[in-house]
Amino acid sequence: MEAMGSLHSDSEDLRLISSADKWFKGQEAVLPAGGSVGDPEDWVVTDSKILRLEGFEDGPVGWAAAEQERTFVGGQTVVLRMTAVLRLESAVWRVVQLHFSTAVPDDTILTPVELPRTLSDLLDALDSERGRQPISGAGLATATVMFTDVVDSTAISKGLGDRRWSEIISEHFRSVQAIVERHAGVQVKTLGDGGMYLFPSATGALSSAIEVQKLVETGTDRIALRIGLHTGDLISDQGDVVGLTVNKAARIAALASGGQVLVSTTITDLVGPNEFTFDPPIRAELKGLDGTHTLHQLNWS
Repeated sequence: MEAMGSLHSDSEDLRLISSADKWFKGQEAVLPAGGSVGDPEDWVVTDSKILRLEGFEDGPVGWAAAEQERTFVGGQTVVLRMTAVLRLESAVWRVVQLHFSTAVPDDTILTPVELPRTLSDLLDALDSERGRQPISGAGLATATVMFTDVVDSTAISKGLGDRRWSEIISEHFRSVQAIVERHAGVQVKTLGDGGMYLFPSATGALSSAIEVQKLVETGTDRIALRIGLHTGDLISDQGDVVGLTVNKAARIAALASGGQVLVSTTITDLVGPNEFTFDPPIRAELKGLDGTHTLHQLNWS
């Protein structure tokens, strides 16, 4: 800690800012957090290496930009980008500000997510039918919700023709339902080329998502699937499964690209790093839901 202190300004103007909504001020706050940039229990660094480093100076002020690969105690590896502002103090360059961020594309961060028509129509249909069709397995107070949606289905159906497309999507839903049920899940509803499924465990839902993506990848029907998952409490009175958890899962699915499985941080917290692996987290706005949300891409291939 003493050695680290010599590298940082002792001014109260010292700042450490990270993408984990952390904003530390002064040495007493910055130094203990410097190795973690987040929750110290979850983000203890076990290995790191510098991928790129640039430095500049202009009189008594300097600045540096670095890209660093960090491996955390849970086994997750993340590429972080760091910008440092330095000041010459007693002939020594000392840090006065550090800013960390994850190296992800700008268009996947803080972008309001519009629901594709399929997912929007699916939510509308669920809302109109609530209380009318009891859904087997939906009585759990907490469950994992999975939404699937075929990407660019309109263009695909035009190329194949309505009859062939109907055959393909019907067989697709039958196959997905079989996979879901093998993992103790239940199909809530399908509409157009999208589907909603419930699971009593996040592990079962992630295992299903992997199997579904592998099925699509190896198929001959030229479709790509986006999948989104979230775990939370469900309103299950009289079969009603519409609520915040459902809406968030649908909007996470909407953010995914073809072949992607995106999940909320709730799910990654539940399953841990041992059975499943995830890419570095991203932050995104989900339209209709307050604040920004941390999401993770599941590595399934």
